[in-house]
Amino acid sequence: MANRTIGYFLNFLKKSPRLKPKEVDILSLRLRKKKLKTIGRRYKVSYERIRQIEKESLVKLNKNTYQEKLFQY
Repeated sequence: MANRTIGYFLNFLKKSPRLKPKEVDILSLRLRKKKLKTIGRRYKVSYERIRQIEKESLVKLNKNTYQEKLFQY
């Protein structure tokens, strides 16, 4: 059940026009329980920068969802 939910969310991420490919990749790796240091080494940045990118991406997704709900009214 959890794998199916993660799969749906990953498909949603890939289709999101607001996120950059790097952001989608970072979020998908984090969903697969990869550590920040591991992802940081992959992109040659610090784990703190990966955490910041992850946070910014989730804020973008949240804003889009909120705005879409407002447009329905």
